[in-house]
Amino acid sequence: MNLYAANDGRFPDESDVEIRYPLTADHAERGEWPWVAGWIAGQCGPNEWDIVVEGAGPTSHTDDGEPLYSAAYRDASEIRPAARRATDQGIEDGDAA
Repeated sequence: MNLYAANDGRFPDESDVEIRYPLTADHAERGEWPWVAGWIAGQCGPNEWDIVVEGAGPTSHTDDGEPLYSAAYRDASEIRPAARRATDQGIEDGDAA
């Protein structure tokens, strides 16, 4: 059973994105937060998504050693598609497809 709202497709479920996220206490101003990698867990409402923040590193681990990551809610203005990475095809950030 999916507890999220129907996704409108702007940021599809499980798609790679980047969001601003504070990595240290020095990042007091939201506009100064760095862009970090994450993925869309689901859409929570008309303009809000739940994002798993992998770019901040794991916050803990399961008993089996699997990493656990923070989650954050962001609206569309605070989300951008992830930079393209396909190193097995020779494509890196900023390279043309």
